[in-house]
Amino acid sequence: MYFVLQEMQIDLGDTPIENIFINDYMPVADGTYVKVYLMGYKCAKDQSNFNNETIAKQLNLSLTKVLEAWDYWENEGIIKKHVQEDENNYVVEFINLKQLYIDNVYSQIKNNESDEKIHNENIPSGKYSENIKMMQDIEEMFRRPLTINEKQKINKWLSIYKMKAGMMTQVFSYCINNKKTKRFSSIEYVLKEWYDQGVNDIDTMVEYLEKKNDRFSIYSRISKYLGIYKPLDEPAMRIVDKWIDDWGFSMEMILKCLDKSVNTLNPNFKYFDSILERWHEKGFKIVEDLKNDIKPETKRKKPVNSSAGSKNKFHNFDQKIKDYSEEELEKIAKKRLEKKLNKLGLSEEGDDKN
Repeated sequence: MYFVLQEMQIDLGDTPIENIFINDYMPVADGTYVKVYLMGYKCAKDQSNFNNETIAKQLNLSLTKVLEAWDYWENEGIIKKHVQEDENNYVVEFINLKQLYIDNVYSQIKNNESDEKIHNENIPSGKYSENIKMMQDIEEMFRRPLTINEKQKINKWLSIYKMKAGMMTQVFSYCINNKKTKRFSSIEYVLKEWYDQGVNDIDTMVEYLEKKNDRFSIYSRISKYLGIYKPLDEPAMRIVDKWIDDWGFSMEMILKCLDKSVNTLNPNFKYFDSILERWHEKGFKIVEDLKNDIKPETKRKKPVNSSAGSKNKFHNFDQKIKDYSEEELEKIAKKRLEKKLNKLGLSEEGDDKN
């Protein structure tokens, strides 16, 4: 048995596109820019004599739009423009994305892992570096994979702003969930601001944001109080907003509720929400109100007193004895004695003979 592929009688050609482009770059790019990239890539593969005017006609686009597309892809770092005499018809060099990933991301991750091993020999060799975990957390917030260019920027920021990976995750969470922005320019603005203010860990961040009366400081304080050293997710933030905005709970009351997690396996925000909902319904607003939060004790069944039961048996036996005369009782006792002697192979007659 063997396998074969059907041969085409006419070769219509193929244009293989790297998965890195499809996974990382295409989902976040303008559709027109993607068309221009793919058409240009096909021309590069075929080594055909296309130029920007030809691509514009082929795709029914304006020349300006085609030039905008190449500017965008150059800014993303996946093409290079080599300008010649005609400024509009420069040579476009397509960067090999696999090599780009190896040079700028994979090697950076490997370097970080090597540095961790040098500084801490106790770290297991198979453990993910903080850098990898940070990228995964940020991708989860973006709900898409980061592009290579974005990963390069983040790695650059770690160095420029002297920020640890965990705090970089906090910055992205603050911008995405609190500022409602995913623009890298806006995120870098926050990074600069925090760097200038000396914000470099959770404590300094909470203190800084509390001065600004920023809700994110509350989220961060709660996550740290619970030992969750990463930003709260959106559903948890909405629950906290309800506690504060709808139910009017203070931070002191919220932390008092979180103390309930001491005796709870794997506590979650639904569990805390149920406690605070009960307090809200009872009108508890300050810690002193909780003194009235006494749960009624369940009534326990009294254990059966064995001695009392024995007493009842004898009591009933005494009642029956009173119903017999002395002669009748003597006959009953004699019959019981005879039965016992017969069982033992003895009798009163046998005893008399011996």
